[in-house]
This record gives sequence, C-alpha cells and structure tokens, in this order.
Amino acid sequence: MKMKTRWQIHFFIIMIPFSIPLAAGFYWLWLHQMLILWLAVSAVLGATWWLFNQRLNRLDLELELLDISPSVEKTAQSKQAYEKIEQISASYRNSNPDLASSEFYMQTLLEVMRAVAEQYYPQRKDALLEIKLPYLLKVIEMLAQELRVGLSENVPGSHIFSVSDIVRSHRLANRGRDLYRLFRIVSAGLDPISAMVRELRILTTDSLLSHSTEDLKRWLIDAYIKKIGYYAIELYSGNMVLDKSLFANATRLSQQELEKIKHRETAVSAEPLRVLVLGQTNAGKSSLINALFGTQKAETNVIPTTEGFTSYLLERPGLESAIILDCEGYGSDDYRCSLAKASEEIVRSDIIILVVSATNVARDPDKKMLQAIQDCFAAKDRSSLPPVVVALTHVDQLRPLREWSPPYDVIKPDSPKAQAIRLMMETVTTELGLNIEQIAPVNLKPGFEYNVEEGLIPTIFQQLTQAKQVRYLRCLKQYRKEDYWRRLWKQSKGAGQFIAKKGFSTFVKSPITLPESAERGGESR
Repeated sequence: MKMKTRWQIHFFIIMIPFSIPLAAGFYWLWLHQMLILWLAVSAVLGATWWLFNQRLNRLDLELELLDISPSVEKTAQSKQAYEKIEQISASYRNSNPDLASSEFYMQTLLEVMRAVAEQYYPQRKDALLEIKLPYLLKVIEMLAQELRVGLSENVPGSHIFSVSDIVRSHRLANRGRDLYRLFRIVSAGLDPISAMVRELRILTTDSLLSHSTEDLKRWLIDAYIKKIGYYAIELYSGNMVLDKSLFANATRLSQQELEKIKHRETAVSAEPLRVLVLGQTNAGKSSLINALFGTQKAETNVIPTTEGFTSYLLERPGLESAIILDCEGYGSDDYRCSLAKASEEIVRSDIIILVVSATNVARDPDKKMLQAIQDCFAAKDRSSLPPVVVALTHVDQLRPLREWSPPYDVIKPDSPKAQAIRLMMETVTTELGLNIEQIAPVNLKPGFEYNVEEGLIPTIFQQLTQAKQVRYLRCLKQYRKEDYWRRLWKQSKGAGQFIAKKGFSTFVKSPITLPESAERGGESR
C-alpha cells in the first residue's frame, strides 16, 4: 500500500468522531430554521477572505533583505563581486539549508570569500589565499564583535544563561514536546469537541509561525552571506585599515596645506583694515579724522605714504587696528586728478568714508568719484567693492540756522531741524545711489561734536563684515601673487642648479680628444 493511501485512510478514520458533532450541528440548525442563515454568513465570510487573499497576492509582498550596496566601493570589480554575492545569497535562500549545522556556515564562508577573491585576483590560481594574516584576523574580529553586539542586545538572558543551560533547556523542550503530543492523543479520545477546536487552533498557529519562521530564516541567511561579502570586498580590495585611529589625523599633504591656510588666515587677521577718507575740499575730512581719534593729530603720528595722502594708525575697541588714509580734497574740476593719484590706494582700501557737506549742493563730483571707484575696481578685475559710509557734515548749518539742541531723532523727526536733516539724508541717498543706513549726520565743530560715537561709529561697524571680506580677498590676491613669484624663483633656482650640475658632470666625464693631424704628427716624431 502506498504511503499516500495509508495517510488518507488514517485521516478518514480520525475524522469520523469529528463528523458526528458536525452532523448534529447541521441538524440543530435545520430544526431551528437557521441553516440558511448560517450558510449565508459562511458564504459572506468566505467571499471576504477570498477578496482579501486576492488583494494580498496583488500587493506581492516581498521580504525586505539587507542592502549593503551603498557601503560598497563603486568600482567595476566591486560591482561584479556584489553581483556574485547576490547570486550566492539567492541560491542559499531558496535551498532551505540547515542553520543548526556548522557545515553550512563554513561552506558559505569559503564560497563567498572565493567568489570575491576571484574578482580581484582573476589571474591567481589560489585567489582565496591572497590575503594577509592580520587582515584576516581583523575580519574575524569585526564579525565576532557584530555577533556579540547583536546577541547581547536582541536575545533576552544571553548574558545570564551559560551554554550548558541552553543545552539542558533544549533537552527539556524535546521531552516536553513528546509529552504534549501524548496528551493531545489521549484528550482527543476523551473530549473530541475540545480536541478538535485545539487542533484547529494549533494548525492555524503552526501555519503562521511556519511562514514567519521561513521569512526569518531567509533573512538570516541573506544577512550572513552579505555581511561576509562586504568584509571580503573590503579585504581583497585593499580598503580595509587595521588601525582606524589613522583617520583621526589628516594626511601629510593635507596637514601641510592646513598649515599654509592657518598661516594665511593668521596673516589676514593681522592685516589692518584700510579706511580711505574721501571728500570734496572743505567737506570736513580733517575734522572727521580728529573726531575719530578724539584729539588733534600731530605730525609725529603721521605715517609717510604716496603723494597726496596722509595715513594714520587708529586703534579702538571693536575696530582692531585700522589705517586711516586721508586723501586730498577734490572739486568739480579736479576730481580726475585726485582719482589718478588715489587709484592705487582705492583698490587697496577695505572701506570708504565719503565726507559730504550738507551745505554744498554740488553732488556731481561725489557721484562721479563713486562711479570712478567702481571703474577702478573693474579695471583691476576686482568684483568685491568696499562698502561706503557717508559722513554728512555741517548739519548744524541747515535751516533753521539758530536751532541747535541735539540729539535729533532722524528716524521719526519731531522738530524742524530733525526734519531738515532727514530730508538732506534722503536727498543724498537718492543722488548718490546709496542706502539711508549708510549715511550718518554729524557735527564736527570742536567742542560741539555730535553723533560721532552715537551714529557714525555704529554705521561703520555695520559695514565691518563686508569690509573684512574685501580685506580677505585683497590679502588673498596679494598672497597668491607673492606665492607665484616665490614658486617661480624656487623653480628657476632649482633649474639653474640642475643645469650647472649636469654641465659640470659632462665637462668632467667627457674625454679630451686631439685632432687627427696632431695625432699623426706625434706618430711621425
């Protein structure tokens, strides 16, 4: 008798006791006229389950496997090695290997390592052996560390139970499973109804657990193979480093470059800001400089500079050190002459203070000077212009002339004098194409100074960020220029030494040959 037929007879005999209550239940439903209702409810439940099952099949749910491709180096060899690892993982996932056997782990390890090694050493007969012992031990160390972390974080009681406890519990579980199977057989004969319900529950639970277990098993196989593959790629590609502390420091070339950058940044931060003071004749430039320093500047404090300029060193909190360059005043006719003298200093300036008199209605020279500054920077291929601050002087002489009781609120003018100052600020803003935040009204008459510390200095400080950027670019250009000539001199010096050395060695090694006539003459004598 075939095994299949024997199991069918056994199943039929076992189901005979269960068919009796089933028939009795149908008879009870028929007597109480509920059989049709029961059939309708069963049909609805069956149709619902069928639709739900069809929906699940359309979703085509797949097990989310481990993806190591983002961590793998993007080279032709590594891509081919990763494809081999995917093929090996797929073959083992579908073959349902025994995970309790150590043979599976050793066989998989060797197969993956060999497949990866052959991609990096295709010409070697034993590509698997092309590995250095310290690196092999490093791989074993990392795999053991990952296994230890995974075991201690995900397995409850792994730090409590010993291996002998696990072996004893496994034996007890096997004995308990046998006793439970015996209990199920005996209880089926004593209480068939309860036994049938229990068996249906066990069948459903076992089906679900079996499906989940298979998914978990496939995931574990895939993760194990891909972990080995990742480390094998790192190993045979030469990307593995024994001591990761090496990455804590930059490479030698990068360290040299960092030292150069730090040296350059230090030099730039030590470079004083260059503040160029421009303005028409009698606009109040000298008075402005005296107000900035808070004292009358003496000739001993003057630093010699180019023709038409007087420079001062200003040091005050918040401004670090700054070189104040006082340019000769210009008028409506000689601004081009002043520009020709100031052009070199203009392109070296980091911030410009334009002194404009509130009583002088001739704004055209100032406007032309600002345009000439832009042209001067453009001619030097400098796109970053220095910020401009306007010191609006002689505001005390605006109408009404006799009114002078500072301070004045120019944001919300509340007096005729404040309104006149505000109107003049807006006029200068429009005519010179600047923002009103760049204009500070001041009075520079000795003993009656107004709005220097409260208005002009804060306005200058607001432009310091842009001024420091201009200074950085100025110093960077100068640094590159100096570095260019330094490298050219070093290269020329090295080439000269090489040529001299080669020429001297050629002169020493070359034999001194006599003309043929001299040789014949020597033989005749």
